[in-house]
Formats: sequence, structure tokens, C-alpha cells
Amino acid sequence: MFDMLTSKRVHFIWLLIVAFLLSACSNQPTAVVENPAQTETEASPTLDEPTPTPMPAAAIVNGERISLSWYENEIERYLIAQEAMGQPVEDESAARETVMNDLIEQVLLAQGAKEAGISVSDEDVQARIDALAAEYDLAVWMEEWGYTDEDLFISMRLQILAASQRDLIVESVPESVEQVQLQQIFTYAEADAVSALVSLNSGADFNELAFSDYYDSTTGGYLGWVPRGYLLYPAVEETAFSIPVGSYSDVIETEAGYHIILVIAREEHPLSSDALLVLQRAAVVEWVAERWENSVIEILVE
Repeated sequence: MFDMLTSKRVHFIWLLIVAFLLSACSNQPTAVVENPAQTETEASPTLDEPTPTPMPAAAIVNGERISLSWYENEIERYLIAQEAMGQPVEDESAARETVMNDLIEQVLLAQGAKEAGISVSDEDVQARIDALAAEYDLAVWMEEWGYTDEDLFISMRLQILAASQRDLIVESVPESVEQVQLQQIFTYAEADAVSALVSLNSGADFNELAFSDYYDSTTGGYLGWVPRGYLLYPAVEETAFSIPVGSYSDVIETEAGYHIILVIAREEHPLSSDALLVLQRAAVVEWVAERWENSVIEILVE
């Protein structure tokens, strides 16, 4: 949910398991909770149905249980995938935390979809499985990764719900927002940046300096149109949206080096495809973080 989306963790091979399952609707990891298959008469899907003797849970998210057995199976799949990548897990405790966090996030997304009125019928789920089986050797894949028919059915339902909620979040990001058009002088050495600033203050042309040895002479430091939340360095972004159009900044130090930025224009402007994707991913990350903060989550395993 999306690469800033987030952002937050590396997408390992094990997360591509679900990309295979949901190639038509999602590429996010699976979270499965205890939930018997629903009947046609049910108005909307639920993640957890009460049973007389509930199975052990690894976590409870807003009253809905993540099965302990599913959680352990996901950990095994994660470890196998990491081994296949040539990156065997050395810290199993960290791996378990990564898997748990991911499962909880998927449950939160699925819950959001239900609250938005999205429902997924058994027929919808089975149709997706049948389509995959017609295209891939699904039985071999399921055996390799340890999926039962029931696991696959429940996993598919929840992934469709989670993907639907991600789509709603993504669609809420406008395609045109306030942006600044920027050019910069960038150096790795503070002394060079200070020298450039002295030259600017003495009347030197920003464009000429930007095309000089201070920066890549082929681009002249042109950054294009930039929305809030897009630049890597908050200090640069904060300055860009605070100084007047037509003015340049003082020297801004970041982890990358030293910047002097010129604000060419500031107005509502269509987002580039890359900026739109970054903001969409950020919106999903923000939604999940806010949802997590306002949810009742009990983690029952170490």
C-alpha cells in the first residue's frame, strides 16, 4: 500500500506471494484471521466469527482475531523466502515482529473496507481463484508455500478487501495540488555553497551559477514542480514553501550536502506521475498509522 506507501519496510520475496494471488487487484501481503467461509445470505464479510471454542489467537485487532496457526505459517513462509533470496534471517525476533505488524495492517485495511460498505461474496472469491488456477499451476504453488484450500479462500477474501481500501485511499489523492517550481545550486562542500551564496548576494545570476561547476551543468539544478511531501529532505521542502516566489534561500544543510534553492513559481499544478505515486503511497501509510493509533490491538505472542 504503494512505496512510500510505504514506506516503511522492505518488500521481500515473501510479500510477492500475494502479488501472485492478486495480480489482478493488489500486490500487498496477506493477513488472515479466523473466519469460516461465509454464505450467500450474509450482508457483508467479517474477519472473525465467534465460535464455541475459538482457536488460539496471535493478536486481536478491534475484537477480531488473527489465528496463531496462520501467524506461525506466515513466519515460516517469510523465513523460507529470505533463505531463497540468500538473506537468511539472523534475528528471528525482528522477523516475527515484521510479520505481525504486516498482518495487523492488512486486517486494519480490510476493516476499513467493510466500514466503507465494501463486501466480497464467496462467488467473487472463488471466481478469482478459478481464474488463477486457469493461468497458473495453483496446486503446486499452494503446496510449495503451505496453503490449504481454506487458507487460500480466506486469504483471497481479505486481500480483496484490503486492496479495495487501498484503492479508496489512493483515489482520495487529488491529481492537482499546490506546488513550487524549483531550481537549486548543490554542493558537497560547505565552503563552495557559502561561496555561491556570496556570489548571489553580490548580484550573480542564479542560473549561471547553477550551470557552473557547483552543480550538474546539463540540468542547471532544475528540480521542476514539487508538491509537499515529495522532497527527501524536510528542511529543503519547508524553505521552498516559505520563501517568496523569485527569491533564493540561504545555504541549507542536509544529509546529502548543501543546497541553495530558488523558487521560480508557486501555484496549483498537476502532479507528475512520480509525484502522484509518492503522495498516494504516503496517503496509505498515513491512513494505516492513524488507524493503528485509534484501534484496540492486543498482541498475544512474543
